[in-house]
Amino acid sequence: MPAPTRYQFVRDREAWDAALVGVERDPNGNLTLARLPGPSDGVAIDLPAPWAIGPSSIAAGPCDAVFVADTEHNRVLFIDGLCGANAWLPAATTAGSALGQFDQPCGLAVTPDALWVADSGNGRVQRFALPALEPDLVVAGLARPTGVGTDANGRLYVLDATLKAVRRYGAYGSPDTVYNTALVASGKLSAPSFLAVEGDGRLFVSDGPAIHCFDEAGAPLADVVSPAASWQPGALAIGQQHLFVANGASGAIMVFLLDGAYCGTLPLFRGPVTALAVTEAGGLLIKTALDETYTAFAAAQSYAATGTITCGPYDAGASLEWFRAAAEADTSVGAGVTLDVFQWGAPSPPPGPSEWVRAAALDTLLASLLPPGPAPASRRYLWLRVTLSNLHPDVTPVLRDLRAETPGEDYRNYLPEIYRRSDDPGLFLFRLLTLTRSEIGAVEEHIDALPQLLAPGFAPSSALPWLAQWLGLDLPLIATSAERRELIERAVALYRRRGTPAGLCDFVEIYTGVRPSIVEAFEERGLWVLDVASSLGFDTGLPATDPLGMVVPDPADPLAATADCCATPIGFAVVGEAGPLTVTELGEPLFLDTAHRFTVFMPAYRVQQAALRDEVRRILDAEKPAHTDYHLCLIEPDMRVGFQAQVGIDTIVGGDPSPLRLDATQLGIGTSLPNALGGASRVGQTASVGYTTVLG
Repeated sequence: MPAPTRYQFVRDREAWDAALVGVERDPNGNLTLARLPGPSDGVAIDLPAPWAIGPSSIAAGPCDAVFVADTEHNRVLFIDGLCGANAWLPAATTAGSALGQFDQPCGLAVTPDALWVADSGNGRVQRFALPALEPDLVVAGLARPTGVGTDANGRLYVLDATLKAVRRYGAYGSPDTVYNTALVASGKLSAPSFLAVEGDGRLFVSDGPAIHCFDEAGAPLADVVSPAASWQPGALAIGQQHLFVANGASGAIMVFLLDGAYCGTLPLFRGPVTALAVTEAGGLLIKTALDETYTAFAAAQSYAATGTITCGPYDAGASLEWFRAAAEADTSVGAGVTLDVFQWGAPSPPPGPSEWVRAAALDTLLASLLPPGPAPASRRYLWLRVTLSNLHPDVTPVLRDLRAETPGEDYRNYLPEIYRRSDDPGLFLFRLLTLTRSEIGAVEEHIDALPQLLAPGFAPSSALPWLAQWLGLDLPLIATSAERRELIERAVALYRRRGTPAGLCDFVEIYTGVRPSIVEAFEERGLWVLDVASSLGFDTGLPATDPLGMVVPDPADPLAATADCCATPIGFAVVGEAGPLTVTELGEPLFLDTAHRFTVFMPAYRVQQAALRDEVRRILDAEKPAHTDYHLCLIEPDMRVGFQAQVGIDTIVGGDPSPLRLDATQLGIGTSLPNALGGASRVGQTASVGYTTVLG
């Protein structure tokens, strides 16, 4: 019997066991080309050479604020991101050396509380406190600082072009001698021109034809290597996932991963770059001159030109070889996917650039795809590489899965033996049936994958609404893919307590993100034994109607004739206080006001939007038992000690009372006296102002 087919899937739900370069996951876990910044209008920017015109600076601040160094006119431009207002610092364009003035500002860095400016011509770095931009600190002792940066700890990094060094300072300007000594001892820096600092303190420096990298302690790391034969790295900027490098030799902006892997060039831009900065939203600010001119690229407006998925080696097993490899992908006009393979008899070394073999199709047999040179002794180990590419930055292919398989069943086994014996020389029938098997196998794979489609943890994100419909569950729009999968898995458990107070709270929280509190009316109904366990008007009330109903008086009482003096009518009726009740309704008025009613309490500030309040009511109407009614109570801000008062959040403890002038205070209005012996109070004797006397 032939060995059963063994499969190797590169994708496990939304995780990919592969090295990913220049690609990213979409909401369904599929791989697309990486999203990069681009012009909002889609119009390419192409500016003429020269492309290396010197350093300047631009920085992104909080709330979309932008700071631009106008190096040519000795000032800094502040642009308010909320209202678009502009302000110059200072207003004059002449160079100056006074505090708050500049001479060729060339570097900017923003921290939560300050703006740092490299005042190149004055050999110093100035610090301006936010939000008023008041100068409050100067770092002196520099020759010509042209670049500054800060890390997550607030430390300052200064690049000095004349000293050909990078120095680090504390948050208040004290030099970090240990770090600076380590940086000099590395011997890496010879002609630094630009720098960029990651939040953890990792430093990138453009230095001639190289980009050097240093760790938080100043020790050198691996350089960032360009795929081009010659390049001139200039301005740098660090985003959440990418390092942007302006290439002064070509005018392009090159994109690298933070580990140094090359991802391609930024689409739709070529021109001079004097500074780069990444915004909080992931956009890219590109300064193209030495004055205040810059352009803004919005986040995720284009796709990278290429991306690769590399994986392996995969072991077929002793005495076995790989039979087939397939990549499931969606392509469109201008977007392409290619598959490369490498087969060898040992798990190492990995294939070199020239050893990959291009497959003619994304679903291919592997027997003939051998590397150049002598054939390997076996094809036990397999490497796979998929390359995504596009011809225009607004399109991308989509890779849904990548897998390989070993030989399995032979369709000739289902035919009479004579067919096998006749097929041995050329194996024509074997190849024909294998082709048939690959076509039929696609259908079989879809059938085999049906259990995955019905499993919340394995189903694609696009199938989750369909899967939820089988359970009668509407998925909330605010939920992420992982939250939706968890919700579907919890559906049965949620339905077990559907209609209960806890169940109602669960559903409201799932769909709105706000968990309410529910109080059923009967919980507020105490024991009502008058004058024993309750007080009328406080915790006990009279029912609206008589709980015993109404009995109409009968004047024809036979006992009335013998006892005229104490005749008692049978029955009673009081208009407005009693009414007819059936036998099953006797006593119902005692509980009618509280039965089947509940109150839903929610903080008003959490559900300010009318649409959100309507959604809460929709959920309550759909999930509550049909015979019940509710009242939605939105709790407004108030202070009730023990109920709705948190010191420091919605309650402030007052200080000492303000001084009192007796001739300016009216007793009983602005001042009250406590009770004293005999019912009288005397100022200075039984009443102390500020203690036993309360001032309004």
